[in-house]
Amino acid sequence: MKDARTAQLDHFEYLFPKGQEWFSPKEAGYIIGRSDQFVRNSFYSGKIMGHYSGGSDKGEDKKSYVRVPKMALMIYLMESANYTPDFFMERLEEIISQRSTYQLLRLEKFIKDKLYSKPSIPRTYKSL
Repeated sequence: MKDARTAQLDHFEYLFPKGQEWFSPKEAGYIIGRSDQFVRNSFYSGKIMGHYSGGSDKGEDKKSYVRVPKMALMIYLMESANYTPDFFMERLEEIISQRSTYQLLRLEKFIKDKLYSKPSIPRTYKSL
């Protein structure tokens, strides 16, 4: 059986593209449903942890970068959620228990398709 922290991490895993561990503020904002400016502000205030690179002093164009690791976004999501994965599942079960036979059959088909179909192409954020 999974411990509570592992269950929480697994609960949010679907939000992240496979294999990507670092995110720009724009990508991070997309994942958590906020703007890139919110991510930058949260980075500078310490709500979202990450790394800052100061850029070069060549010419007048000095560019800096903020990068946020996946684990920092996971921690933010866990800390800002007002539910646990177990509570989420309990509520989902409660909702499902009140559905009609037709709705349950549609859900059954959806779940079977999800469990037994070929994996879809992983989503990426390169087009953002």
